[in-house]
Amino acid sequence: MNTDFLRFFYQRPDIKLNRKVFVFIVCLIVSFFTWLQINLSKEHIDSVLVKVDFVNLPQSRLGRTKMTDTLLVEVEADGYGLLKYEMKEITIDFKRLKRDINSGFFYFLPNNYTKTISKQLGDNFKVIRVIADTVHLKSRLR
Repeated sequence: MNTDFLRFFYQRPDIKLNRKVFVFIVCLIVSFFTWLQINLSKEHIDSVLVKVDFVNLPQSRLGRTKMTDTLLVEVEADGYGLLKYEMKEITIDFKRLKRDINSGFFYFLPNNYTKTISKQLGDNFKVIRVIADTVHLKSRLR
């Protein structure tokens, strides 16, 4: 196959393939893939989206039994894990949420649950912090 490829270029008078240029291009391609593999095997810090499902909600005025929110989480993982990442669903029990006395709204402090989020993301990911400091649940629940 290699000789067919070279023969194709040598037989055409309008295309001149210099052997040094060809070797240089091949070495450039090999070095690019080697560089890519080395960088993907290193640990990287990046932000990923995580879908949070709150379970065990009390009956609301809207009749919802499940509420979801999306968080931006800063994680440390290798490049291969980040390439394979798909949005995960994390479940948080509503009974662990806090309630604001003045407004009556419930709120969630995601940085208190970094270990829970890290366990549910998997072994490849280490959660550093959650970008959002506080998540307020807007519907008033009884």
